[in-house]
Amino acid sequence: MKQLSITLFAFLVALSSIAQGGSSLEDEIKELRKKAKLLYNEGVRFADEGKYTEAHLKFDEALFIYPEFVFPYIERAKIKILNQEFDLAMDDIGRAMNIDDKIGEAFYVRAYIKLLMKDYQNALTDFTHAIQKGYTESEAYYFRGLMNFELADYNSALIDFTLAIDKKYDFAYAYNERASSKRMLGDFHGAIHDYKQALAYDSTIVVAYDNRGSCKIKTGDFKGAIEDFTKAIQKDSEFYIAFNNRGNAFYQMSNYESALKDFTRAIEINKEYAPAYNNSGITKIKMENYLGAENDLDMAIELDPEYGEAYMNRGYAKEFLGKFPAACADWKMAKELGIEEAEKYMTECE
Repeated sequence: MKQLSITLFAFLVALSSIAQGGSSLEDEIKELRKKAKLLYNEGVRFADEGKYTEAHLKFDEALFIYPEFVFPYIERAKIKILNQEFDLAMDDIGRAMNIDDKIGEAFYVRAYIKLLMKDYQNALTDFTHAIQKGYTESEAYYFRGLMNFELADYNSALIDFTLAIDKKYDFAYAYNERASSKRMLGDFHGAIHDYKQALAYDSTIVVAYDNRGSCKIKTGDFKGAIEDFTKAIQKDSEFYIAFNNRGNAFYQMSNYESALKDFTRAIEINKEYAPAYNNSGITKIKMENYLGAENDLDMAIELDPEYGEAYMNRGYAKEFLGKFPAACADWKMAKELGIEEAEKYMTECE
């Protein structure tokens, strides 16, 4: 009986030792997690300061100590995105998701990588998953809006940009993109209002002046359009699209000399911009410089062999030059490229 008591006592002591050992192991794990968290926080601080190499090293250290720590993978992926190491960034996000597939930010970062890789449909899906999993920052709605816009779903884009603005009232780029969505939907007055809001919050968005000017042309406000294009040019003297668009406004006002000057400047800045050659050509037709027009339109077509409007306009120039068979050939090509107006001119060729 005594031997049994001693054996039982020894067994209880052993159990107590195992329990204490387990508690010690748990404490060690907690300590490792704590150290990893401190290293992670240091990494975040370095990243905020733009010291990305130092930040990456801290995230590496955190993961060496605690490989199941999700957030260093996500932050390390962000640094790899900055270094354009998209495959490596995707690998880190994959590891994070394997540990925990409920982290909305991981889906957001993966979506952003896909955006940069121009995989818009899958990026859209991931931005949606990010939002569904609780990552509802204004940027998530903004970038999802960009994907919807790229995929020509302008109504959905408009909703997303509105949600981004609801989250961040002074989100200038969201106003700019919502304006562009409205422009694509034919709401030019609404677009003008949003471009105005975008510029009120950030006057450096040069493209907003240009886009607002294009909308003003659609509403018949050519003078206002010229003012906006001029502001864009003042902020960026190499903004050839703004020169081209201002030239279009001058053309609409029958100010052909100013229009031609702007189209010429657009070509000087970008010698491969086919629309400026086309516009220069139609302006020269108005100024009865048919040979010059033909040369410009030749160049537009050389740069873009499927430029239907340029074929149509070159047909006009050739008609005035007495090149009727060649004009008919151009109108035929314009029709084949979808320019319906060309059909009525082809009756002259029969």
